[in-house]
Amino acid sequence: MPDELQLLLTGFALGISIAAPPGPVTALAAAQVASKSWLSGWLVTAGATTADVVFFVLTYFGIARNVTLDERGALFLGGGILMLYLSYSTLARARRPVVEARGPPRTRSPFLLGLGMGLTNPFQLGWWVAVGAGMVAEFGLNIAAGFFMGIVGWTLVFTAAVSTGVARYRRLAPSISYASAALMAAFGVWFLVEGALTLFP
Repeated sequence: MPDELQLLLTGFALGISIAAPPGPVTALAAAQVASKSWLSGWLVTAGATTADVVFFVLTYFGIARNVTLDERGALFLGGGILMLYLSYSTLARARRPVVEARGPPRTRSPFLLGLGMGLTNPFQLGWWVAVGAGMVAEFGLNIAAGFFMGIVGWTLVFTAAVSTGVARYRRLAPSISYASAALMAAFGVWFLVEGALTLFP
């Protein structure tokens, strides 16, 4: 196998490894697809992917490796507050009729929500510190193409799958929103507890 293809496939697999595991970003994206549209859900994942671009650059220059314990605790607290807020918003939207929920788009940007969630997601930062730092150290910028192809490819498949299910079975929309809100609330509480224990041992 040519080295270029092997590098592309390695990057692709690593991209899927950060994008595929269920978490707050996938929960918010699913809720956006269920209550608004496929595009809204995908824009959430695009925002989170942009956060990965930021982390890639920071890791490349060695900055992400120097996160202090206090900074990690603050990140957990900020992420927890954001998760609980988004959980509440998702629940409020799920209680409305589907027609109302799919009415004129609000000014709140799904992309910015995804970006904010990605930048404050301790698991995302943790992946970069634990796995991403080694990946960048080993392959440098050469891994970027395959890596982000893997992330974007997964986001397209995931949001399309959720959208297809909602479109075929309209009654699934509230259930997806409730499940997504519960998942985000669970992450929010977990993040707050971890942040408090880190900052105030």
